[in-house]
Amino acid sequence: MPSYLSIGPDTVSPAINDCWNKIGVRGDASCVELERHLHCRNCPTYSAAAVQLFERDLPADYRRTWTGHFAEEKQVVERETHSVVIFCVGAEWLALPAGVFLEISEPKPIHSLPNRRNRIVLGLANVRGELLVCVSLEVTLGLESAAAPPKAKQPQAQQRLLIVSREGGRLVFPVDSVHGIHRYHLRDVNAVPATVAKASATYTAGMLAWRDQSVGILNEKLLFDHLNRSLA
Repeated sequence: MPSYLSIGPDTVSPAINDCWNKIGVRGDASCVELERHLHCRNCPTYSAAAVQLFERDLPADYRRTWTGHFAEEKQVVERETHSVVIFCVGAEWLALPAGVFLEISEPKPIHSLPNRRNRIVLGLANVRGELLVCVSLEVTLGLESAAAPPKAKQPQAQQRLLIVSREGGRLVFPVDSVHGIHRYHLRDVNAVPATVAKASATYTAGMLAWRDQSVGILNEKLLFDHLNRSLA
């Protein structure tokens, strides 16, 4: 908003001396008071005109105009988008909220744990000098039961290790490839079809169409709670 009154000659009442539009900063700047006040906003004449404007009687249709304005249905503008990281496990494209990811790493050796029969836990991976538990999303989501055809498998060169964190707990899991961050609106999410495997559907919040693929958006709370129980 300008620091001076944004009114033109046609909108000013005849009783108001709108000298700023004629000889002031919005006119030809010939006013002798400009040398002392530098700007019309510092001049007593300008201040007096402002007081006159605020003390004017309200226009006849003032209440009707503003009543109609506030009665209008508000237009909802959808601005918020959600960010996920899309990755591939076997033949399935999956996604988790971008906020849970700490790092995307090259594949690292996974050291198995003795006397551990839980197939979800693959072992320990050394990430920047720290040993983190490595888990299998393939086993967790029941994706191993439906083996992908060879052409659907991703090249080994694209395999990555994803380091994630939720509520202070950190885990890593291997994936066959990573697309990266993708943003979407909630209106773009579809329901989980009945054809999705039961185990996978349990942790899938919805399906997202992406590059002619169906991406399963995982519910990070349900998934992490289950993985943490598997570590107990």
